[in-house]
Amino acid sequence: MARHFFIRPFAVVALGSLGLMLGGAEALPGLRVSPAIAQQPIAQQPRLEVMTVERLEAILQSQADAVEGENGQWEATLGERSMLVVTNAEADRMRLMMPIKPTSELSVEEVQSMMLANFHSALDARYAVSNGLVVSVFIHPLSTLQERDARSAILQVNNLAENFGGSYASSAVGFGGTGAATETEPEALEI
Repeated sequence: MARHFFIRPFAVVALGSLGLMLGGAEALPGLRVSPAIAQQPIAQQPRLEVMTVERLEAILQSQADAVEGENGQWEATLGERSMLVVTNAEADRMRLMMPIKPTSELSVEEVQSMMLANFHSALDARYAVSNGLVVSVFIHPLSTLQERDARSAILQVNNLAENFGGSYASSAVGFGGTGAATETEPEALEI
């Protein structure tokens, strides 16, 4: 069964590409192909900006209720929760972390649900363990992080923490199964 999981998306991509070469999406009725940024002429592609510690701090200030710290090390308050934001410009890395609960209090079902969510419903953020705590986390190179993605990451990390024990989701979007401790067959991918 796992073999079909990998073949189906490839077949859809290959058929979609063939259809585009043969005259566009109309060549394969029923196949919906979404335009990709890479397919757009360079002049129409969005301009990418290098993320800096200062830009990230401004984004954080605009989304958090309060921000304390400096030099790429901040603690932000979002509602009742605290988020730690750590950057290292020399290593070109950043991470957002929000504590959820001590690992000593985890049930087997919660661990299974976190692992399923990391595949199906956590999207760009993830559940992780650090220093004896379950955390929601987003890790990314600093320089290539775009403003839209940084804003989304802040929300996703907060949502994963808020949804622990419930939907285990970072947003309303997900791939296939749920964060529940029972696995379901992945849905077909739409391109």
